[in-house]
Amino acid sequence: MQDVFSKLGPLIVASRLKRMSDYIMRAGEEFYRSNGVEFEPKWFPLYYLLSQEKELGIMDIAQKLNISHPGVIQLAKELEKKGWITSTKSKEDARKRLLKLSKKGLSMLPQLQLIWDDIREVNRQVVEAQPTNILKALEEMEAYFAIKSHTERMKEYLESKK
Repeated sequence: MQDVFSKLGPLIVASRLKRMSDYIMRAGEEFYRSNGVEFEPKWFPLYYLLSQEKELGIMDIAQKLNISHPGVIQLAKELEKKGWITSTKSKEDARKRLLKLSKKGLSMLPQLQLIWDDIREVNRQVVEAQPTNILKALEEMEAYFAIKSHTERMKEYLESKK
């Protein structure tokens, strides 16, 4: 029996992606906990970026992760509250906040890298077990939206109906 999401097809693409994302995020959270680490998968992109770049400003992070400035601030607040990162004002520009991994964040990196290796392998197996490569499909959709936003496409569609 098909669930409501399956029946609605293209009408519910965003909700299906969100449902799948929530499912994978919950599983990731359980996996971190089973490895003795209190780390949320949603923190991964920012934490990983800071592990590679050492110190970055909010705007640089937003650009590199292709997420909104408020989105970066929200993640940063959560990571800072948990002690994973620190935030300081830039010496050159007091309006600019610089983020970097804290001592705790740095000390956890080796353990997290081992967990990421396991997650990468399980995700690789899941992706390769499917007839359609979802990573390639997501890249194609992202490229499509980079050309013209979904909002623009909706507006154009509505204009064409007039």
